[in-house]
Amino acid sequence: MSELLTTARPYAKALFKSAKEQNLIDEYFEMLNNLLTVVSDKDVSKILSNDSHDGKYKSSLLTDILKKSTNEHFNRFINLLIDNNRIDVVHEIKGLYDIFLQEEKNQKTAVIDTAFELNNDQVAEIKKALEKRFDKKIEIKQNVDPNLLAGAVVKVDDLVIDGSFKEQLRKLESHLI
Repeated sequence: MSELLTTARPYAKALFKSAKEQNLIDEYFEMLNNLLTVVSDKDVSKILSNDSHDGKYKSSLLTDILKKSTNEHFNRFINLLIDNNRIDVVHEIKGLYDIFLQEEKNQKTAVIDTAFELNNDQVAEIKKALEKRFDKKIEIKQNVDPNLLAGAVVKVDDLVIDGSFKEQLRKLESHLI
């Protein structure tokens, strides 16, 4: 995994720099999302991994599929990935690009796993506390996981705050044993 990130990082940096110069950072993120969707398709993936097809064919396949949602600069980026046999790291490029995009916008994404759906007031309270802690705008993504029993697990970057009842039971069990 870290090897893929190492491979993807210069491509993500170069793409972000190009997008920033063109003042199209959000649009390029959407283009990356579209590219990831296309290369994740099982039929397209088979073609891309088939060595009997040359790079020109693979590049034209992708740019033709994406022609309505990309620009010339992004198409050159696709060609570069194909030419360098790096189309397999698009997922990692998108993840790194997202990190650069959030840094540029002075924001972070918090993923909150809860046993039940939080109401708007609860989400707003958590968001306010996280914005104060990180001094950044926070985007909240909530997942409902009934296995947590009660409480919540909040993840922001590498930080995990586990306030779930399941975790409390686990700690109690390890303390008793």
